Amino acid sequence: MLNPVRLSAVLASTDLARSQEFYEQTLGLPLSSETVPNHLLFDTGTGTLLIYGRPAANRADHTQVRVWTSDIDRDVHDLAERGVVFEDYDFPRFKTVAHIATTAGLGRSAWFKDPDGNTIALFQAE
Repeated sequence: MLNPVRLSAVLASTDLARSQEFYEQTLGLPLSSETVPNHLLFDTGTGTLLIYGRPAANRADHTQVRVWTSDIDRDVHDLAERGVVFEDYDFPRFKTVAHIATTAGLGRSAWFKDPDGNTIALFQAE
């Protein structure tokens, strides 16, 4: 059985300086003193996000990091004011309103991309 000491999401970046500015300045995540060369480690106290440099970024078409929040409306508003562009969807069974989709029985979500095109989700459980 897996008994993790720590879990961490990992993303790739083609420009670590640009990624550091986005995650540290735009999103407000604290850069950890454990950061090593060619990596950025952001430690929120509830989990970590590791970003490493590589020549070509991944092109995944799914959510790669989910950030749990207690006030998605506030966070979407604050991030939009900082220049974050949210993904909006309009499907018969799935639609965003003010950048937020509500899934009955689960919660509310909003999605945006980082400078390398990685998809980040904000999520507030019901």
